[in-house]
Parts: sequence; structure tokens; C-alpha cells
Amino acid sequence: MVRSKRKTVRGVGISSGIVLGTARVILPGEKKVAEIPILASQVQNEIASLERAVAKTVGELTQLRDSALQEIGGPVAKIFDAQLLIAGDFDFLNQVKEKIAALRRNAGFVYNALVQQSTIPLRSSRDPYLRQMSQDVEAVANRVLSHLSGYHKLPQAKYPSGTILVGRSFSPAEVLTYRNLKVAGFLVAEGGRNSHMALIARSLLVPVVVADDAWRLVNNKNRLILDGTNGTAIVSPTDSDWREYQRQKRRQGPALVTRIKKLPKIPPETRDGVPVPIAANLELPGPIDDILAERQIPVGLYRTEFIYLESERFPEEDVQYAYYRRIAERFADSSVVLRTFDLGSDKFLANGVGPTEDNPALGWRGIRSMLEMTNVFKTQVRAILRASTFGNLKILLPMISDISEVDRARRLIAQVELDLRRKKLPFDPEVPIGAMIEVPSAALMADQLAQRVDFLSIGTNDLTQYTMSADRNNVRVADLYSPYHPSVLRLIKMTIDAGRRRGIPVAVCGEMAGDPLALAFFIGLGVDQLSMNPTRIVDLCQLIGRIDSGLVRHLAGSVMAGSTQLSVTRKLQSFITALEKK
Repeated sequence: MVRSKRKTVRGVGISSGIVLGTARVILPGEKKVAEIPILASQVQNEIASLERAVAKTVGELTQLRDSALQEIGGPVAKIFDAQLLIAGDFDFLNQVKEKIAALRRNAGFVYNALVQQSTIPLRSSRDPYLRQMSQDVEAVANRVLSHLSGYHKLPQAKYPSGTILVGRSFSPAEVLTYRNLKVAGFLVAEGGRNSHMALIARSLLVPVVVADDAWRLVNNKNRLILDGTNGTAIVSPTDSDWREYQRQKRRQGPALVTRIKKLPKIPPETRDGVPVPIAANLELPGPIDDILAERQIPVGLYRTEFIYLESERFPEEDVQYAYYRRIAERFADSSVVLRTFDLGSDKFLANGVGPTEDNPALGWRGIRSMLEMTNVFKTQVRAILRASTFGNLKILLPMISDISEVDRARRLIAQVELDLRRKKLPFDPEVPIGAMIEVPSAALMADQLAQRVDFLSIGTNDLTQYTMSADRNNVRVADLYSPYHPSVLRLIKMTIDAGRRRGIPVAVCGEMAGDPLALAFFIGLGVDQLSMNPTRIVDLCQLIGRIDSGLVRHLAGSVMAGSTQLSVTRKLQSFITALEKK
């Protein structure tokens, strides 16, 4: 057998982490159910078979829901509640039963035909909420059809260590089940960062890369490296690739919790004794939360959207209050920055809430949608303020592009505070309010914004995307999307300088904050906090201890003088290389 040549697959990482292992290809499971005529006397038997298959499916989904509740937590487990509602849809099942009797066809054929009839328009919809709904319906239908056929496709035996499943897509239930069978990662063709599959995978710390039809390049038993952090996969990697990623994996691997526990000092200090505050970006409850809280590592960005995404509606105030209170209690000895709902663009907006837009990334998203949906915004702020009695919560406003947006948001927050006072409900009256710097207009007006908020937080992902007019998930413009372009660095420096002049802290919370290449630059600029994916914390802390803060101030000046992305990255890489040799 001829050994496959090395191939690099570039896609989008929707769940971070690195896996080195062996591919196991799961072929697309399109259901082609045979059409079998039946006698009138067989109709009741077919209906009874359908009811048994549905009952087994409900039982399995209930077990998965309970397992997710135990391993991950209530909010994510509600994904399976939604699938349970689909499985037990009384009206739909009655339609199937009536069609079985009217057409005199087998239960599997009729059930599959009606499922396909209902999901075809959902799959082709431009609304991501409806596309997600189609995936949930199909996941349930596949289970029912498997039971009707007497064949359940999920194996019961554990996979060999390092198995990476490769296929078109996997449902949330499959991700959870395969993970329990020791699957280490997934390379798929379909699924967005806010899909239910992605939410489950990130909660379980299972790496996932989405790469369109590139999964077809992979054969069973190919050696495979999966990098969910950078969105790449290497098929049939070289020995040199393998050694390099083994080194990277050791830094991010299963021992991450142990390695964070062993960090000697939080916050870490430079070689000359200057503390560099580090924090974690979180979006879902997960196994890493307890160790972050134990080490008093603050949360520099907590994305609250998932509390909406998992239930596909805006939760009531008391539901949100209970959730935010648990966060405040867990991180009582540090601090948590709660970003208000950042919905729109690639996020779901259900029930006709979101408009159809030709260019949603430049449309109704972030603070823009919340300032129009004032009841939703005030409900969330009210829940956060009620949970703020521990004195450790902060509110962050996303996607600010104009000063008037901050002014309007603060007026709404003041109205909520006044109502809480009138009703004598306790809250922290000093909750800091911050603005995200994600678009060039905000960075250019940072000096004025800094007079209206208590802190600024730079989202380097979107700031790069909007500055370079390059979609960060589009491989065709990947060369343009770089946070190290001099224009992006100048906007970052303008923001940090504005914060210093106005006496307010400036954090960086995009992916660049956890990039070792950027670390010396940020320390040299005097950034007040670096908030990153928890998998990056240990490496950055160790690197900080080898940096001289005085030296990197000169490095930052030299970097800012660069006129091209290449000149910038060469200077930073040269510094890191020299540092690693010491």
C-alpha cells in the first residue's frame, strides 16, 4: 500500500485543543429507507413498531440529558430537552400514523418521508436558527429510524486512544456518546461555532475543526493531527510535524488543570518583578471553572450568548439571575466580566427576531440589536445587577462603534438601577461598565469613549476583521487577516494610550492575547490585562517570567515602526527565539 502524501487541511476551529492520532472515517448516513407495501392487517403492527422506536429514542435522549447535566451543567443539557420535545411531538407522530394507515406503507418509509418533507426548507434557509433546528430534527429522526430498522449505529466498545472521527457532521448526542467512548476529536464538513455540536464539544474540551469537504481527503487509519485552536488538520504528517505538535499538545493537553495548579504565582511577574494580570475567556460552564476560581484567575470575558443559544429564546430574568449568581459565587475571590448579549451575524436569532441581511457582519448585531430590543437588554442588566452583590461582576458592552451607543446603554442601565432602588432590591451600585473595542471607529474615538466608561476591552479578532475587510473564517482571504498588520497594531496602541491618559484599565481579550508572539509587545505597551483561552494560560505565564519589562518597551517601539506585517512578525519572532534560547 502506497503511503499517503502529507496534506494540510485549513478550516475553522470551533472547539480548541490539539489531538494527534488516527483517523476513523464515518461515512455520511443519508437514510434511504425502503418503501414496503403492507396489508391493512399490518398497519397496527407498524404503528406499534413506531411507538416502540420513539420510546427507545426518548429513553436514550433522557439518559444523554442526564449525563450532560452531570458532566457539563444545566444550560447545555437543555439542548437534549429540545430534542426530547422533537422526539415526542404528538402532532407529528399522529401525522405519521395517519399516513401509515392511508398509504399502507411501512413505518420507517413514512416517518422518513415526512421528516425529509419538513427539514428540506429548514436546511436551505438563510436563518442559522432554522438550519440548527433541521439538524436537531434529523438527529432525532436518525435514532428513531435506527431503532425501526433494528440497527443502532453507535458502537458500544471504546475506541483506541487518539481516535479522531472524520465525517460530514455529528449531532450533540453523538459527540457526547463518542466522547464517552474515548474519541479524542472531530474533523467535520458542517457546523458553526454556535451550533449545538460546538457548544457540547467546547464544554467537554473536545477539539473540533470544520473544513467543508476536505474530510474526503482523509482515509481510515491515516495518521492525523487536529488543531482546533488554529482550525487546521494535517493528514499523514511528517515525523517533524508530529514532534512539534506533541510539544504543543503537552502545553495544552489533559494535564492542563494540573499545570494551572502548579503555577507558582498569579498574576505572573516579569523577570524584573512587574506583575502582568492574566485572565480567562469563558463561554460555557465546564471542568476548567473550578481550578480557575481556586487559583483566583479572573474571567476577563464571559460570553453570555450561550444562555440564549442553548434554549433558542431569551431567558426570563430569574433564570438569568440564578445563572449569573452562580458565576459570581464561583469566582467570588476574583472578578468576572460579563459581556451583554452579542447576537446577530453568525449567531441565532429565533422566532423572526433577526432581520434577513445581505451582509450580517456589518449589520444588526452586538449593542445595536440590544439598544433596539430594550426590554431584552434591561432584563439582562437587571439580572446581572441583582447578582452583583458579591462586588466582583463587571458589565461589558459589545460591538461599540459610536459614542452615542454607550450613552444610550448607560441611560438604560441607570433606569434599571433606579427601579432596583425603588423596589429595595440589593445590588452593587459601583458595578464597572466597559466598552469593547472591535471596530476601527471605536479605536479612533477611544479617548472620548474612555471618558464614558470604567474600562476598555480590545477584541482583536473583530478589530482585525473590520480593519482589514477580511472575514476571519474565509480561507481565501486568510493572508489578509492578520492582527500583526501595522494598521491593527496602531489601533491597539491608540486604545491603550487613551486608557492610560484617562486613567482607566485596558484589557485585550481576543485570540491575540494568548499568542506568545504578541506577549512581549503587549507588555511593552503596558496593557492592563490579557484575557485568553484557558489552554494558553500556562505557556504565557511561564514566558512572562523570562521577559524584562524595560527591554520590551523598546521592542514595542521598534514594532510600531514596522510598515508591513512581515517586518512586524520577523521582529517579534526574533525576540521570542532569542528568549527561548536563554
